[in-house]
Amino acid sequence: MRAASSDKQLQNTLEWAMERMKQKGYVVRSKVTLNVEPNLAIMGYAKKEGEAHRIMISEWALDSEMLGGLVLHELSHVYFTEKGASSHDSAILEEVITDLRERDGLRAKETEYLVDAFNHLQNVMVDDIVFAVMGDKEREMTKKFFAEWVSDRPTGDPVTDAGLLCRNAFAVASLRRRALFEKGSEMYYRNESFVSALGTKSKDEFDWIEGFLEKSDSEWGQEKFREALESYFDRMLSLMRSSSKLDDLR
Repeated sequence: MRAASSDKQLQNTLEWAMERMKQKGYVVRSKVTLNVEPNLAIMGYAKKEGEAHRIMISEWALDSEMLGGLVLHELSHVYFTEKGASSHDSAILEEVITDLRERDGLRAKETEYLVDAFNHLQNVMVDDIVFAVMGDKEREMTKKFFAEWVSDRPTGDPVTDAGLLCRNAFAVASLRRRALFEKGSEMYYRNESFVSALGTKSKDEFDWIEGFLEKSDSEWGQEKFREALESYFDRMLSLMRSSSKLDDLR
């Protein structure tokens, strides 16, 4: 059982993050609570409960130097939900997934990686707020955080490697979107190693996905967002199913 001091620390972190966002013009109006989920595998997530929102944090994330950034990130999801952003309209995701399932059929693993790809699209948008709020020291920590996301070696499984390619593209796009990506960095060479190991066609696929994420627009309306999501998912599904696109996988 956590001490009361830990609960107070969590509340202080939440209040700090909300105030930082408010200072930049991003006001969260809903009631938000911050709670710990002991066995959570990921660092955290936000969920809507009626008119309120609950941010769940993994116990292991409490000692992370990225805790403040994590709370800012999840609060940004809350802000986008309040705003009614198309990226946070769950009905659009469900409709696009349903259409794909009816048209092409989807295996469970393919669906899982498409949802991951959707999360990358959401996250690259909401992090516009996070980067606007963070200071220079926090941005440097975030650069290191994204560098750790980048895989340098494919697994040989087309579905998994398409997911890893998308995750690498998300990490690179997150920094390029804010002019923080350094060509020649360890992150750069890790991604180059991954892409080159997949084969000659993979560079074009990586460039398309990275460019799509980098240029995605949080102001897209529902129709535009749905069209963009369909194109993105079509690209991902093609990657997961076509060894000719990633010609050295087998």
